Amino acid sequence: TPAQHDNLAKLLDVKVMDRTMLILDIFAQHASTKEGNLQTELAALEYRLKQLTGKGISMSRLGGGIGTRGPGEKKLEQDRRVIRSRAAWLRQELRDMEAHREVTRKQRKRNELPVFAIVGYTNAGKSTLLNHLSDAGVLAEDQLFATLDTTTREVMLNGKSKALLTDTVGFIRKLPHDLINAFSGTLEEAKYADYLIHVVDTSDPSIMEKMQTVYNTLDELHVEGKKCITFFNKSDLCNPDDILHMRDQHAVKIIKGSAKNNLGLEELKRAMEEVIREDKVEIKMLIPFSDMKIVNDIRVQGELISEEYVANGVEVHAFVPRRIADVLNDKE
Repeated sequence: TPAQHDNLAKLLDVKVMDRTMLILDIFAQHASTKEGNLQTELAALEYRLKQLTGKGISMSRLGGGIGTRGPGEKKLEQDRRVIRSRAAWLRQELRDMEAHREVTRKQRKRNELPVFAIVGYTNAGKSTLLNHLSDAGVLAEDQLFATLDTTTREVMLNGKSKALLTDTVGFIRKLPHDLINAFSGTLEEAKYADYLIHVVDTSDPSIMEKMQTVYNTLDELHVEGKKCITFFNKSDLCNPDDILHMRDQHAVKIIKGSAKNNLGLEELKRAMEEVIREDKVEIKMLIPFSDMKIVNDIRVQGELISEEYVANGVEVHAFVPRRIADVLNDKE
């Protein structure tokens, strides 16, 4: 409780931090962008507001009594007012950034490129995976919450189809609600993605507990009904016999490898391509030269297996989004 916190600080004469404060402190050290700093400050202010008890060193204890309002209570109200005012400004700034992110999401939707959100427990290797699949160049360190900011990069799957990969902030057991609220825009990238890639640290002794933590957090964010590929990362650090028995009932596909050492990444790309293909329509048809724009749309948004130029147009074999298939059906 706040009172216990104050009593411990006075008794031990040291700075006392609870679990939430420790996480906030780590976030503050790693925030590098404007949005990351705003999100961290908002979470810290919301937590501080809950901790205000009116008995801090900066608040006078004098003047309390029946029918009176002492300086201590007045100082407490002032602190609350300042915090609430600053928090309101921060929320507005984050809403503006969220509006910009929504525009970006709509642009992705227009391009019809499938989006994979990389999720997982903190320090599981999500940023390393993003870097090795797409040359994103984001910070990847062996430490908690090295990545706070959302990064989206395009990845070529097999030379014929593309996808977007979005990194997310790492999850943690009992993630404080203040952090969930402050980082909701970043965390919700998983909600707006088409598919999930769940990165798991296979070498972690508490692997099953942390996998469940990730799925519990996704449930809190109402991320439901999305196909998930689980990538058992750092498999090179484990006993091969243990790796054979790794399972995940939430995943439609399971890949075992090492992002750092480029193990299993080609297999992961194939798995990504397969889940995308399952949601597309296969077409084999002649497209006249007058509709060449559709052929270009297929190249960009679909998976072009083959194309052959003939006298009347282009013979195409491809897997395309349902929208393009509907357009082609209307023209038949």
